[in-house]
Amino acid sequence: MKKMNMIRLGGVGALCALLTACPSPPPPAPMGLTFTFPDTPAVDTLRLSGVAFGANGQYLRTIGDGGYLWGAPGSVVNRTTIYLDGYSLQNIQKSACLSPFKGGETDGMRDVVVSPENVQTCNVYFVIYNDLNRNGRPESTEELYQTHSIYSYASEAFTYSFTSADGRTTESGARRKGWSLVAHEVRQPSATPGRYVVTMNSVPEADERLSVRLHEPTNRLISQGAPLGGSLGGAK
Repeated sequence: MKKMNMIRLGGVGALCALLTACPSPPPPAPMGLTFTFPDTPAVDTLRLSGVAFGANGQYLRTIGDGGYLWGAPGSVVNRTTIYLDGYSLQNIQKSACLSPFKGGETDGMRDVVVSPENVQTCNVYFVIYNDLNRNGRPESTEELYQTHSIYSYASEAFTYSFTSADGRTTESGARRKGWSLVAHEVRQPSATPGRYVVTMNSVPEADERLSVRLHEPTNRLISQGAPLGGSLGGAK
């Protein structure tokens, strides 16, 4: 009887796979992320966006609502919140954004260790830019502020470590399955001048309510700076 039930369940699963009416997995929960940044003149072209890239590093799309920043003439802005809806997250999760972590985010690094090795990730990066051509996507000449903290999807929970190509930086991290805010932190131990230690860990869900600090573009493997009170992400 047990074997017969397994056969029946298998048949139902196969039939469901062939029918377009089968329910799809629910989208991930929407997420609101708050960002702080240096005082910036409020103009109607100033925008904060989440950006997703394909496996080959090519731009895929921007994501996030509430990213346009403006105010009264002569005013400045230094804080905003962007909203990532679940359906948009689900769509990029199914796109070329999802790719193997090993050989992707670790490309060009040494002593790479990833467990499990076949994990896949999809990252959303955040940038403030002056959308001068009003095409809704950041160009290299428009970028003002960035953060090396990311909102990331992992096909399963994993850990990793590697050494930079020049040997100056070691990076390690642990990410949980699904979507999470991954905080970028850099230390330079006094015992090893000129050497850097980077961590990129999924923060506890409660800490996703903390603000993330945006800063001028920097090298993420050596950038340092004290975070703002109650926020995530170093200044540089």
